[in-house]
Amino acid sequence: MRDFSNVADFLVPRRRQTHIVVFMMSLLMLPGISATFSPIDIESYDLESPELEANDILLEEFSAAGGIEAFGIYLRDPSYFGQPDSDVSMIAGYNGKGSGVSNPQGGILNLSVLREIDSKAQHLREHEISQFYLPFVSQITGAPVVGVYDLATDFRSFMSGQSSLTSPRIDPDTLQMTPPSTNWTDCGDLQCLTFDHENLTQAHIDLAAHRLSNHSSGAFLRLLSNDRAFIPDPTSETIGPYGHELLEDGTIVSDEWGPGRWSASSAWLLINFERERIEEAGWSYSWLDSESEFGYYWEGVTLHTDPVHNSVEECGERLSEGDKPCAMEWLYLALEEDLRSTDEMVVTLMLAEGVNVEINRELLSSIYLVGIMALVVTLLLWLSLRRVSDVAIVAVGLTLSLMWMQGFIGWAIILGQKIGFEVIFRSQFSNLLPILVLALGIDDSLHALHRYKEERRNGASPEEASHISVTRVGRAIMLTSTTTIVAFLANLTSDIAALRSFGIEAGFGVLSAFILTGIWVPLVRHDIDEWMDSKGRLEDERDGIIHMVPKEWLANLATTSARRAPFITVLTVLITAMAVPMMLSLKGDFQVEDFIETESDLAAGIYLVNDRFSDEGEPGFILVEGDMADPKVIAAFGELRQNVNSREPGEPDQISRLPTGEVELIAIDSVLMLAKAAMAWDIQPFEQAGWESNSEDGGMGCDKDILGLPSLGDRDCLLFLYGYMLTRGIPESGGYPSMPPSIAAEYIQVADEIDYDSPWLTISGEPPSYIRAAIRFGISSPEQFALVEPALKQLQGDMAPLQELARDPLRERGDIDLADSEYPITWAIPSGEPVVRFVAADSMQDEMQGTLLLGVAFCTLTLWWGFREETSARHRWRETVSNPRASARRIGAVAALTGVAAYLFLGPTYGVMMATLSIILSLLWGTAPFFIATVTTGPILIVIIWLYAMVSLAGYGLNMVTVAIASMSLGVGIDYVIHFIERYREERENGSTPDVSIAAVGGASGLALFGSAISDMAGFMVINQSKMGFFSTFGLFCAIMIGLSLLASMVLTPAVLGLLHRKPLSQSTPEFH
Repeated sequence: MRDFSNVADFLVPRRRQTHIVVFMMSLLMLPGISATFSPIDIESYDLESPELEANDILLEEFSAAGGIEAFGIYLRDPSYFGQPDSDVSMIAGYNGKGSGVSNPQGGILNLSVLREIDSKAQHLREHEISQFYLPFVSQITGAPVVGVYDLATDFRSFMSGQSSLTSPRIDPDTLQMTPPSTNWTDCGDLQCLTFDHENLTQAHIDLAAHRLSNHSSGAFLRLLSNDRAFIPDPTSETIGPYGHELLEDGTIVSDEWGPGRWSASSAWLLINFERERIEEAGWSYSWLDSESEFGYYWEGVTLHTDPVHNSVEECGERLSEGDKPCAMEWLYLALEEDLRSTDEMVVTLMLAEGVNVEINRELLSSIYLVGIMALVVTLLLWLSLRRVSDVAIVAVGLTLSLMWMQGFIGWAIILGQKIGFEVIFRSQFSNLLPILVLALGIDDSLHALHRYKEERRNGASPEEASHISVTRVGRAIMLTSTTTIVAFLANLTSDIAALRSFGIEAGFGVLSAFILTGIWVPLVRHDIDEWMDSKGRLEDERDGIIHMVPKEWLANLATTSARRAPFITVLTVLITAMAVPMMLSLKGDFQVEDFIETESDLAAGIYLVNDRFSDEGEPGFILVEGDMADPKVIAAFGELRQNVNSREPGEPDQISRLPTGEVELIAIDSVLMLAKAAMAWDIQPFEQAGWESNSEDGGMGCDKDILGLPSLGDRDCLLFLYGYMLTRGIPESGGYPSMPPSIAAEYIQVADEIDYDSPWLTISGEPPSYIRAAIRFGISSPEQFALVEPALKQLQGDMAPLQELARDPLRERGDIDLADSEYPITWAIPSGEPVVRFVAADSMQDEMQGTLLLGVAFCTLTLWWGFREETSARHRWRETVSNPRASARRIGAVAALTGVAAYLFLGPTYGVMMATLSIILSLLWGTAPFFIATVTTGPILIVIIWLYAMVSLAGYGLNMVTVAIASMSLGVGIDYVIHFIERYREERENGSTPDVSIAAVGGASGLALFGSAISDMAGFMVINQSKMGFFSTFGLFCAIMIGLSLLASMVLTPAVLGLLHRKPLSQSTPEFH
């Protein structure tokens, strides 16, 4: 590091051997490159988190339960009725909550629309995939629904007169018989027709919809979008509530009633897959584990999705032959395509599925921008270098750098898989690496070639020029590459595998750029010049050529910044003082448009759901482990439900609610009440399973309640009910349909195999262990992290009844075997996809910010080492002993700075450690190099603060893109400052005064810095034109980051040097000599 001439002495005479090595290494990288082509699953989170662990358990241990997926059915604008194509732009406008729809009559409840929805549901029922469906239980009509649940199903059941609303039924809470809440036998002037009757009219639908709305405790209204309303129509015979209000008991009240009809603009269509069976048949819910298939087609430069239609037979054959399974994402989109092909009055959209398909489509659609970026950067490189062959050399160096980076990463993947120790986990961050390497490679190559050309203008031969370029610029690039690698390797301290992998992958990329663009490029230039010289075609480098900008301008900029250092310092402090509050005000954020194309169907679907179904939520779960047969646990579930329902005004309330205002929190206790209702209705099926009605304890030690039914406060009673439900389900009773065992399996898990004939025992005759329970709830607007975070904290507070039954904090997973009568719960934690998504994004933001600070510390240490004094540690020790007072001041200042910084950012323990370490390093490397390292990192820290302020001003929050850019700005930006400082040190070593040195640096290194910055910024602004939010945001802030880095190197750094030059440089910074 101190003397890079040894490297030049070795490489320059061995240029041809070096070229051969580069060629052979490039060939060696090809197998590795192929290993990096595996798809990236942006929904795959490899991090150490109890929420993620709980989600994995839910997916694995409750796999026999269902996986409900949703289609949104959206009414078209009437002008598009009947048009063959189905596009989101055809969807009718949304006028807000409670606004209703007048055209067509009833909106989504129009008879023709319902017929269309019914045909779509029928298509799904007849699809070959229907063999993997699980049943629904309609809360509205009580009718059993296999696989597909839609509005037409509820109308058909209700209008048959056989639904629970039109039949006597048992109240699960009181176990008392209740009369029918309504009927379909008295329809006034209308004849009560069935839904499939040929004479059915809109008036029948209006009347049925009114009775369903009034008598289903809001369950029917829940299927409709929140613009649902009873709108006036004097021609209607149905009398209903204008501006209705739904009370908590399910009663609809209004100040005004009159003729009209219920209407809305949208509705749900749900399907329920049995996850375990469909995975066994050859499908996978994991994008990474699925077969890579190309389901797209080009239209000009735009790529459109053309879903892959895999048959059950094809996917089964793949699995049997050992190939990768089919992707569920393609199945969802194939079903959506089938349904949309039948759209007439509606537009059908799959809800928030196919995200990996969409991301890959947008990535491939942005390929043409790479070509435009290449043209723009090539033009700017020529303006900077003014020689076609120089541009070609840079292009080759950059291409090989990308190949080497991908090759290194690929070989790390291959070797990791072979030895069973994987360190590479590809993530969305991996997509950013090529851009990072291009930015660094352009910077390195321009510095190397500009120095080569400078020496050639000064009369040096090609060999002398390449030797000086490698010696001088190579040393600077070595230092910049080392600091950048070290900054990214700070990610190795992260608990998140994707961030650790990103640090390693970035290290490979920086190393590749250093070797090929920083060292190899001037050697190639040397050989080409010698070849041209042998042909008599080599021309001298002409002086006075403008390389993008006159170098005198850059020299004047640097010297002016140094001379006006006090003014720049004051201005910098003022700007930073304004920027810091804006930086600190940034909050974690997730906006759809930040990651995907806003005009895509996926984004449109998310926006539509957020607007029209804002009272609904994405399913989340609370996983509970321990002894679920302990009656205190069941009681705690009820207390939890009460807590969640008792929100005070102003408290976080993202947990979704029923239209009645009651929070929907479904747990096994609710299912148990239905089982008891079934026993009250008909005891015979339970007696056939071993229940002894005439015995005081039911024949199994059960403590009966006052009605002679199993008490939920008795363990043996719970064992019987659990076992019965998991082996037989719940029989039909009192207006309620039968429920299959899979319904109970969604909420309770048993560790042993249950004896079918004696369901309160295992096949070995022992009481079974019920070790897990799942409580389902919904999170409204789950992508609005600013609302989700306080809601989850509130939910954890509501879980206090569960905490009272746990020995340790609920987040800490305990041993299930340690559950006892006093502490039956060993673990309870919210999880599910919306929770995991929030936790993963939030953790990544926190980790990246933490590693950014650690990266700053690592960079400072690396620069301290790189700038270390040439004298030995023994010599410095003698100086310290001979002049203890001065030495104590210098070393004390270093220790104080490092200790205070570590204390503020990392805590008191690290403060003491870093202060102690700084004292040792001061003796080993000297104190002056520490201040040079600080001068080098200081400007970059300032521009990072400014960058965060600009993120805030632009209306963005802290997300994975903006935090990643801040992290990259440290690695890229510090390169700019190091090149300036290193060239300045060289000029000072050659005896130039500070002013002359700064001017020389501005005119020489400034050319490379300016050319690199402009090329990079232009390239990033091309990327900013991508419709993909992820790339667009990244391109914008990367361009800003590069511009700020240029400002840091050409303005802030000279200003800092100008402040130091207020004293003779020889006295304050002897290391510059």
